[in-house]
Order: sequence, then structure tokens, then C-alpha cells
Amino acid sequence: MSHRVPFASEGLSADAVSQRLRDFARQDTDAVRDVGFARRFFAAPDVSAIAAEAYGMFAHAGRVSSYPGLPQPPGIRQMQGELQQWALELLEAPEGTTARLTSGGTESVILALRACLQSMEPADGVPEIVAAWSAHPCIDKAAALLGARLIRVPVGPDHRSDLAAMAAAITPQTRMLYISFPSYAYGLEDDVVAFGALARERGLWLHVDACMSGFLAPFQRMNGEAIPPCGLNVPGVSSMSADFHKHGYAAKGASVLLLADEPAQAIDFVYSDHPLPTMATETLAGTAPGAPLASAWAVMRYLGVDGYRRLAHDLSTARHAFVEAVNAVPGFAVLGDPLFSLVVVTSPCHDMKLVHRRMARRGWFTLAVREPPGLHLGIGAGDGPLAGRFAADLRAVGEEL
Repeated sequence: MSHRVPFASEGLSADAVSQRLRDFARQDTDAVRDVGFARRFFAAPDVSAIAAEAYGMFAHAGRVSSYPGLPQPPGIRQMQGELQQWALELLEAPEGTTARLTSGGTESVILALRACLQSMEPADGVPEIVAAWSAHPCIDKAAALLGARLIRVPVGPDHRSDLAAMAAAITPQTRMLYISFPSYAYGLEDDVVAFGALARERGLWLHVDACMSGFLAPFQRMNGEAIPPCGLNVPGVSSMSADFHKHGYAAKGASVLLLADEPAQAIDFVYSDHPLPTMATETLAGTAPGAPLASAWAVMRYLGVDGYRRLAHDLSTARHAFVEAVNAVPGFAVLGDPLFSLVVVTSPCHDMKLVHRRMARRGWFTLAVREPPGLHLGIGAGDGPLAGRFAADLRAVGEEL
């Protein structure tokens, strides 16, 4: 058991507390200062400062009142409304789409499944979700919480969701198809148009997890990159999740769920059988924090389209540099053709568990991919200059092995 720190009887001065906080922050910064990929979703110091300032200013603000009819804070309400409108515009949502602001991709997926189960005809038995093996575990969490059964099927040879395999897994109990744009595991996007057609044909709900690309892909398209369609403008897509706190560069805890208009009210939580007035919330939290949304609003307003396009350009340049550098190292290759910020490095001849450990010793933060064995890289807009050093270390580790 760790040593217990007693709670002090006397408080510290405000200056002393601030100094301790700066010390803690410095420890965290120093711990990752020279670690490659340690700061994921980092745009620049000025962007982080704007995000933090807005978060602090609204640290005690709630998003909306849980009791209809009570006064709403006009400032946070306006920011919330503008964030919703910006999300609808950037994600090319058709008229009638509803945007709900959430705490992250996991909450968005839970609410999407709730909307699916509430609005569709009940299953004769346990409702089922069909997803690829590459799907993010948030769908497992959603299924466990809402009493559904998740059916995972193998990915195709290209490590994307296999249309035929998922179609074959559909049963009379199936209510949702879940796909990724891209998958967090491999950084490769699923064919949203093809799955939209399958969902329409079978009368199923299709959720697109675009948490990684939601606020990156629109600006890549503006820069002329060929990014396939992925949202509710694709026929057959019922819901989509995208995170402001990833490539929107907001402070943690800000995401958006887009829903077809008709079932949008199905995710509301409304309770009247208690002594106080009716409690109604649009998301899971009873007291939903406003600070993350203020942070998202501030960063988006600070960067604007031009700022996001610049960051998207820099990130794509960095990704191309890493792909080219890795593919030039004997014995290693990048998995597929990634379009966004995630890159997986594999090898037909090296033990990637050993590669992972030895690259960590050389100062690289990567996740270990189990199948196929590989390194999972999260590349940022400012990481382009690291490509050469990464490839040199990878080459050295390969020679050691």
C-alpha cells in the first residue's frame, strides 16, 4: 500500500498553491520533454495556452441546466450553440442533423447506441452490434452498459472492416453496424459509402467512429487531399462521433455526436418521479462541465479555417515524411496507406515486441500492436523533423536484432 499523505489542517496561500501547481506541471513536462510522440494532439504552445485559459475561466460553469425552465448561463449556452453549428458545417451534415456535445468518443458511442436501441424496433432477444476486430473498445463498453451483444468479425486482408464478413454476421437481432474512420488500432479508414449501402439494404443503424479524423479530414479536403466521405451526408449513416480534443486541439473532455434528426430525442434522459422538478439531460452527466466546451470554442475561434488548414498541411507533411522514412528502412514497412495521424510500423522478419522495447529505450512513445505485431505511432503537426531520427533509430534496432 502506498504511503498516505495526511490532509493538512492549515491551507496554503494562493501563491504557494500556484507554485506547487507549476512544480507539478514542470515535472510532467520534463518527464516527456525528449520522448517522441509523448504529446499527442499538440498544436503549438499558443494554442495550448488559449485552451487552458478558456478552461480556467469556465471551470465552474455547467453546460445546460438539468431542470428545464431554470435560467441558463447565456455565455456557455452561446458557445455551445456555435460549437454545434460549426460541427454541422465542418462535418458536412445534411439539413435536419442534430449535434449533441459530449465528453468524448466513448460517451458519444454510448449515446449513439442508446439512440439506436430506443428508436428501432426491439430485438427478439438480446440486440446485437456487428463490428470489425479493429473497432475501438468503447463499443464494447457501450454494449456492456446497454445490454447488447457485440459481434466482432475479422478484418479483411487490408486490415479494414470486411464488408462481406460483417454482412454474413448480421442476424435478426442485429441493430447496429459500427465502423471506423479511421480505426484507432491501424489508422486505416473503412469504406463508409459501401457500409452505408449495406445498412440501408438491411434496415440497420450505421455508426461511424470518426473521433480521430473528425476535425482533421475537413481541412485536409480544403487543402486538396483526396479524403473519402464519411458523415451523415453518406446515405445510410445514422450517427457519427468526432472529438474536439483530438485534432480540434481543445482541452480534454469535448466531443460531438451527430444524429439523424428523427431519433435524436431518443437519447434524452427525462425523470419526473421524484420530489424536485423534472430532471432532463441530453447526455450521461447530470452536471455536465462547461469548461471543455469553452476550451473547444476558444481554440476553434483562435485558429479559424486558415489555422486548421495550416495544421492539417503540417500533419500530412509529417505523416508522408514518416511513411517514406520507415519504408526505406530494411525489414520494416508501414501498414497500408494511412490518411490521417496514426501510422503502424510492421516487420516480416523482426520480433516487434523487442523492437517496441528497444525503441522505448531510445526515447520513443509508441503503443505495441498485437496483430499484426507492430508499433503504433501518433504523429502530430510538429513532428515532421523527427522522421529522420525515428528511421535512424529503427534501422539501428533492426541491425541490433
